Amino acid sequence: MKNKNTTSIALLFCLGLAAYFFTNNQSSISRSDHRDFAVSDTSQIAEIKITSKKPETATLKRVDEESWLINEEFRASKSSIYYLLKTLQRMEVAYPVPLSLRDNVLGNLAVKGLKVDVLLKDGTEKIFYVGGENKELTATFMMLKDATDPYAVHIPGFRGYLSSRFFTNEHLWRDKEIMDYNAQSITSINMQFYDENDKNDSFHIDFDNESYELTSFDANENVLTNPQKVAAYRASFQELFAEAFITKPLDTDSLIKTEPIFDLTVQTTHHETHLKVFHKRADVDTNVKDGRIYDPERLYAYVNEKDWMIIQQNTFKKVIKRLADLK
Repeated sequence: MKNKNTTSIALLFCLGLAAYFFTNNQSSISRSDHRDFAVSDTSQIAEIKITSKKPETATLKRVDEESWLINEEFRASKSSIYYLLKTLQRMEVAYPVPLSLRDNVLGNLAVKGLKVDVLLKDGTEKIFYVGGENKELTATFMMLKDATDPYAVHIPGFRGYLSSRFFTNEHLWRDKEIMDYNAQSITSINMQFYDENDKNDSFHIDFDNESYELTSFDANENVLTNPQKVAAYRASFQELFAEAFITKPLDTDSLIKTEPIFDLTVQTTHHETHLKVFHKRADVDTNVKDGRIYDPERLYAYVNEKDWMIIQQNTFKKVIKRLADLK
């Protein structure tokens, strides 16, 4: 009996010693109530607030099942929202942060970490902090509010880090859609060219269900056109997205005083979109031939007299039509 008790005590001692060394060499104490980063049902999320140390805040608020607003003013990008919600739903702890890295990770979270506040429809919230990546770039260091330990968090099966899904720049969250109109909703199109060689190709179209009236812009007289071409043109104002918002310094006051390439206004039953489009000077690394000074692929667009954006010629060529193209 004595030998049996001695063996049991020795076994317990060894197990305790092993647990001590594992805990102190691998990580600090892992608590299950401070490991649950994910939101399993993202349909219950009402608002997501991301705050940086600048400070800068991006507040994403759900409008309905399909749409969100950024900072209560602009439509948020559907793709960016999709990836953020998928991240919140699927992310989980990859491993506890080793004690050898703990101070560095905590320091990074304190100095550079983003605060993410997820508010659910029932009023409850989940708050956590997002830091940098591990050296393998396979996980991101995060810590829940009121926790004592950070963790490396990842999405199982996804090789990459998650910090790129969390950011505070408003223009990066904004939807870059300029127009996406059903043909039948369009009531008028006005296209005015400014170049001397193109002025006579300016036109205005009024639609009344399936019928239309097209007039030349300057002469203001009816023009015989091809109905199939006009119908195809009316149906082309879909999925027109900008490449980017212009955020770097741009002399817009000077640019707006110059003559644009064209001025396009599309009126629908509920909306009006107005584009004033200008040449974009070629960047140093742009492949420009024949001594041209303008970017052959991109243009500046002043949208609704509010936003300056870069648009691609290849995307918008389907709506940059001249009167001759519709005859």
